[in-house]
This record gives sequence, C-alpha cells and structure tokens, in this order.
Amino acid sequence: MAGLYSPFARVVLSAMALSSLWIGSASAINVTTYHYDNFRTGWNPNETVLTPASVGEGTFGILANVVATGNIGTQPLIVQGVSIAGGTHDVVYLGTNADNVEAFDATSGQKLLSVNLGTPPPKTIFPIPVQVGVPSTPVIDTTQNAMFVLTCTYENNLPVYRLHKLNLSTLTDMVPSVVVAGSTKLVSGQVVQFQALVQRQRPALLEANGKIYAGFGSFSDLAQTTSRGWLLGWNATTLAPMTTNEVTNTRAGKSGTCNRYQTGTCYLTSIWMSQTGIAADTAGDLFFVTGNSQPGTYSPPSNIQESAVKMEGDLAEIKDIFTPHEANTLDNTDWDFGAGGITLLPPQPGKYASLAVAAGKSGIMYLLNRNNMGGHTLAAPDNVVGEYTIGGCWCGQTYFTGSDGIGRVVSSGDVTEEVWKLQTTPTVGLVQESQSVPLDSGQDRGFFTAVSSKGTEAQTAIIWALSRPTTTEGNITLYAFNAADSTTIWSSVAGTWPNVGENSNVVPVVANGKVYVWGGDNLAILGLNSSSSVALRRSTPMPRVSGHEIYGTAVAINGNMISLKTRTGKIVMVDNSAADAADRTIELFVGRALVIDGDYDGAGVMHAKLTNRAKSSPLLWYSDK
Repeated sequence: MAGLYSPFARVVLSAMALSSLWIGSASAINVTTYHYDNFRTGWNPNETVLTPASVGEGTFGILANVVATGNIGTQPLIVQGVSIAGGTHDVVYLGTNADNVEAFDATSGQKLLSVNLGTPPPKTIFPIPVQVGVPSTPVIDTTQNAMFVLTCTYENNLPVYRLHKLNLSTLTDMVPSVVVAGSTKLVSGQVVQFQALVQRQRPALLEANGKIYAGFGSFSDLAQTTSRGWLLGWNATTLAPMTTNEVTNTRAGKSGTCNRYQTGTCYLTSIWMSQTGIAADTAGDLFFVTGNSQPGTYSPPSNIQESAVKMEGDLAEIKDIFTPHEANTLDNTDWDFGAGGITLLPPQPGKYASLAVAAGKSGIMYLLNRNNMGGHTLAAPDNVVGEYTIGGCWCGQTYFTGSDGIGRVVSSGDVTEEVWKLQTTPTVGLVQESQSVPLDSGQDRGFFTAVSSKGTEAQTAIIWALSRPTTTEGNITLYAFNAADSTTIWSSVAGTWPNVGENSNVVPVVANGKVYVWGGDNLAILGLNSSSSVALRRSTPMPRVSGHEIYGTAVAINGNMISLKTRTGKIVMVDNSAADAADRTIELFVGRALVIDGDYDGAGVMHAKLTNRAKSSPLLWYSDK
C-alpha cells in the first residue's frame, strides 16, 4: 500500500464523492466538506507550495482580508474554476449569522456574490450570547454544482431551520428549500415533534449515501425538559426528507436529579461535537458522539448518552456503540464525551483495519475498532483498542501518513498539539512521538488542527493549529508546526473572535498555497510573499444585550437565590426564579462562573432573565453593565 493513504483516497472519493482531493496530482484542490473528507481526517496531502522550509523563510503572512456580512459561523469551503459574477474564479464560500451565504475570490478576497436567505431570529429568542443564522459548515457537491446550507430564520414569530440547495454560480435555490421537521415515538408511545426553539444545530453537514445529514443538540444544556439529540437526513437531489430519523433519547422522562446541580425532568443526549462533522465510512455508515443526559438513564437504544455511535445510513438502526464505563459520572458532572468529534482512520495493516479516535471533556482519547466499537462495561477497563490522556477536548483530532508510510494521529486537547504514531504490530496502539509548545489559548480546553503535505514526501508536512482567545480582545493565533517533531515554524495573530463567551471552534483550512483563518466577520487569507502593508483586520465587536448583564462566581446558592461574587469582590444577590421557570438557567453550583442578564429592583437584587455559564477566566469576562 504505497503511502498507505493513496488507495484509500481513491476509493473513498470515487465511492462517496467527498471532494476533488486526490493523491499524486499537482492540480489545485477543492475543499467541499468539513475537515476535507467524510472521514474528517483534516489532511490535505496535495499541498506543494507551503512546506516547513518555505513557511520558515519569513515571507509567510496575511495576503488579504475578507469582510463578510455578519459573523462567520462556518469553515470556509473552496471550489476551483467557478463561473460566477461574469467571470471564472477560484471561490471561497462562507455562511454568516445574518443568514447570508457569500462567495469571494479565493486569492484576492474580492466579494463576488452575496445572498440573504432570510431574517435570523432575534438574539433574545435563544438562551445563548450569539445570534444564530447559518449555524454550521455547509457541504458542496461539485457534480451537482450545488451547496447544501442550513439556515435558521424567523418566520411567524418562531425560529425555523431550513435546508437549501444552492447553485454554486448564482447562490439561488436549485429546488425549493425545506423546513426541518421530524417526529419520534417515545418508549411510552407518546409522539414528540422536532422543535427548532430548543434544538441547536452545530455539527457540520454531511453528504453520503445520496443524502444530506444534520445533527442537532441543545442550547447550553438549557431547555432540558424538551431538548434531545436528533439526526435527520434529506435526499441530496430533491431535498425530500428521509422517512426515518435517529433520536438519541426517546425516554418519556424521569423526575429526579438531572445532574449533581439540578433536579427535575431532563433529556438531552445532544449531538454537538464542538461543530465538527458527523463522519461516514466507505460503506456509508455514520459516526457521531453524544453528550450528557440524566444520570442513571443510560439504556441503549432508547438513550445513548456519552457514546460514540455507529449508525446505518438509512437511520433505521444503531449498528454499534462505545460508551465509557464512567458514563454515569460524566453525566453527573457535565463532562460530555460529545464535546469532541470522531475521526475515522483510513485502512490500516494488522489486526484492526478500521479504526477511529474520539475524545471529550474528560481528556481521554479513545482508539476504537470500528468493527467492534466496545459497547459499555460497568467498570474499567473499557473494551477499546487504547486510551490516551490528551487533556480536556472541546476539539477534534487529525490524521496523516508520515514519510515512513505509517499513520499518525494529531491530538489537540488542553493547550498542546501532540503527534501519536500508529503501531499495528505486534500490538495495536498509539505511541506519542512529539509534542508542541503550549498554545496561547484560553476558553475551554482544546483547539483544532489541520495537516498539509506533498503526499508522504519527507520534510513537507505541516500541522496547522488555531488557538482560542485569552482575553476579550479575542485574538486567535495561527501556529505552523513541523509535523516531523512538532517544533514551531511560524506563529502570529491571524484572526479575532468578537464573542469570547462562545468557544472559537475555528479550524484552519489549507489549500492551494493559502491558509484561511476565520473569526467574527473577517476571513484572513495567508500565504507566501506577504506584504508588510497588509495587516490583520479586527472583527467588528458583537452588540451586547440590552439591559443589565453581570459576570461573577457563585459563592452561595439557597433555593433560587444566588450570591454572586463579581470581579471586584462585590456580592450581588440574584433571584434566579424567573430564569429557572423559563428553562433559561444553566446547572448551578458553588464555584461556577456565571453571566446573568436581568434587571435590578430597588433593593439592589438582580432578577435574572437568563443565567448562563461564563468562561472561568475573568480575563474573558466583558465589563458589567
């Protein structure tokens, strides 16, 4: 198997039309889906311009800045040679929270086309600090000249998700858009309907089996009494909805303890994965990871919380599952396994040909056999190929093949990039090969990477990583690490993130001698021969909520009353009853950092309308108002 990856790439691309990425071609590539392919490897093996030597010469930097209409919420997608705007361009496509889809020249950044697909819901509709428009990375099918995009719009005073199939040249609907809908029967026999008001769509869209798939979760664990995980699909030609769907939690409800912080009836088991994409293998099976639910309710297939799941492409049956033995503890402490995505490895020699890696908040990266995921054991050890400590992971992993023909996994938990060499004989496992310097990273633990190389040619592979902001300035730093030893080749601020209350789940895109870094309403295009006159453009700050907003740490909780210690040491009494009654409050415990929106009464008590988690570092708190 020359280079290990080459036959895999040809098989997958011909069978599943993942993109026009292939091995052994000097042609420019398209990036048509999240992390390059349906395995979500994050590897571009066709990069001939950017190498450790060329990037380290000192001329690498920002070539152009793209200004989008609204904040960008999607990984950039790139298609070569598109007939658009009266000419032929290599195009980068973006979706924004203003429900705009926009096309820019992939080199100059010139805006070619922009369409608005509706009015996004008011920011106050959802209990999160951002506006929801285009919520996830679209997917492109070049054989149909089509882009599939989900939008969230405000129609008849309600939020609505719509799936669009847009012409790449005109950004107009090729068939009528469809409203996202679905229903499921609970174990009790009750039928419940999909509700856009309580279901947040974050994972990147997937095209496989002639279908478009989308996963849904919750809004910061709020609306727990109604939110569940959903996986829905549509015909990629007509957008006709599939007659089957997967709902990850179909239990009827159990009044009691939702987790160690709250009581009541709750569901969840969200599919969110920090915006990574649902994966698919060459057989068309789907893979995803789920989040937390009510402790003690794990009961596959009716509730599959804290699990890596293998699903039939027709959504009719769960084929396999892995659930860590400590699932109940993960539920109880809100340590979602589903905070990270799942990466499928291409075919490997040795005992296990089909492998995958997945990690979550607990910081353990699991090496899984996709043909026998491992099920659920009640005590350690888990029935998996291997377990490795990488640090808390609101993140996704990356795969590439080294110049020795051996596969590598790049983990990105906590604040360090680590390269793990795949050992296939005499035992199967991962051996840590190198580790980067700590990234200048804040927010929740973990970050995202991509790998570029000229096939498996020695001294050409670069691991690209994007840090998360450490202050409200929102700086995002791009790092280039030599894949041979994880030494730093280049690093600099390459983007900004205007809302540090939400994690910057940004993944670098490397294609055709360029690196694309998105944040806020700006996309920076980086490459060689950068001019010193081209500087980073800072994103436009997001508007704050109207009324009062305060940050602090809960130091005492008595029923619905919270004693909140602000950054100055002042204690503010918060009456949380209205937020709690409206399902607009997060899990509460002493020591948790909170952001509270509400109004003061004459006695100085804050009456909360929304109580949500804040980042733990006060450096990431905005000023109180």
